[in-house]
Amino acid sequence: MEATGKQQIVLIGSDNLSNQMLVYSLEHELDMKCSVCTHSSHLFSEEARTELTETVSNGYSTLFLFDCHEKPIDEVLTEIAANPFIPTQLIALYNLSAYSEAEAKALTKQVRGFFYVDDSMDLFLKGISAIFRGEVWISRQILLDYVMKNVSAGTHHTRPKVELTEREQQILSLVSIGANNEEISDKLFISVNTVKTHMYNIFKKIQVGNRLQAALWAAKHL
Repeated sequence: MEATGKQQIVLIGSDNLSNQMLVYSLEHELDMKCSVCTHSSHLFSEEARTELTETVSNGYSTLFLFDCHEKPIDEVLTEIAANPFIPTQLIALYNLSAYSEAEAKALTKQVRGFFYVDDSMDLFLKGISAIFRGEVWISRQILLDYVMKNVSAGTHHTRPKVELTEREQQILSLVSIGANNEEISDKLFISVNTVKTHMYNIFKKIQVGNRLQAALWAAKHL
C-alpha cells in the first residue's frame, strides 16, 4: 500500500517499543515519513512548529496521531486546542480502549479518525489512507450519535430549497449512516469516481465542506 503525494505522520505519545514498531510499520507499508514526538510541549516549540510549517508549505500533508493509551480523550483534546497549528492539519486518535461518548465530542474538534487497541494493522493502514484521501474514519455508531445529538440540540429547520437528484439523495442518505465511497459504489453499482463526482456536486449544492457536515445536513433536511 503506497502513499500518494507528500505525506507525513507524527505520533504524539511515549517513545516505547509499541510506538517504535508502529512507526516502522507505517513507514514500510505507506512509504512516507513517520516520527514519534514524546512530549506535546516539544511539538508546540517554535523550532518544531517551524519545521512542520516548512514541510506543509512544501506540499506535505501532516497527520497527527495522538496516543490515547495513557491519557483520556478530554485531556488529548485540550492539548490539541492549546496549539492553533495542529487543528489546521489532519488529526486522529489511536489506542482507544472502547467506544465512549467522548468520540462524538472529538468530532467537533476536527478529529478525523479513531483507532482502537483491537484494530488489526490492515484496518489501521486502511484508515490512515482514507484520512489522507479526505475521508473521516469513524464507526457508524459514533457518526449516528454525533448527528443525533446535533439535531436534537438544534431547533426545527425549514428545508432549504436545494434541488438534489434522486441519485444524490440516495448517496447522501448512505453518507448519513457512515458509508464510505467504496461502500456507496458497491451498494449503488456505480464507480468510485462517479460517487466522488456526485459527492462534489452534493457538497456544492448544500454548501458544506465535509462528510460530517453533509451527514448532519441530511439528518435535518432529508
